[in-house]
Amino acid sequence: MTQKEMLLLCSYIYNNRVELEHEVRQLQNNIRFRKIDVADCMELICALQRLETFKEVTSQIMLLLKLKRSRGINLPASFYFYC
Repeated sequence: MTQKEMLLLCSYIYNNRVELEHEVRQLQNNIRFRKIDVADCMELICALQRLETFKEVTSQIMLLLKLKRSRGINLPASFYFYC
């Protein structure tokens, strides 16, 4: 895997994880500040499940590709937090 491909993968992971986390925060705020119903709770549960699934799959991909800091890849430190 080339360095450009690794950068694209980490960018993809970072952007999607940020988007999923933002969705969870927004749904939590909706529940916190308004009258809730079952649909609101189900939306939050689904969003949390999507986030956790994304984290798990991403972690497994990174393990399979053996992408670690020790490979000498010059990626920003914030990428490694999400990768």
